[in-house]
Amino acid sequence: MHAYTVRRATESDRATLAWLGTLAGERPVALPALIADIDGIPAAAISLVDGYVVRDPFRPAPGLGMHLRLHRSGWRPQGTPRRQLRAAWSR
Repeated sequence: MHAYTVRRATESDRATLAWLGTLAGERPVALPALIADIDGIPAAAISLVDGYVVRDPFRPAPGLGMHLRLHRSGWRPQGTPRRQLRAAWSR
């Protein structure tokens, strides 16, 4: 079993997101995003905007995509359309 961590990607992670996309042969995940590290090495990333996931195909980690989606589901940005709707309805 490998230890993994999920963290918010920062501006300095743009190269990491590009690297994961290249490894997977897919477009890179754009910021804002979360990155899952396995034993300190980036293994997957998810877009917080649209849920797009890219994984390192050379580091199989069953269930890692599901964990990223769970972390993403708890993320709520300031000023979301949902909050704007609630504010409009309460007027």
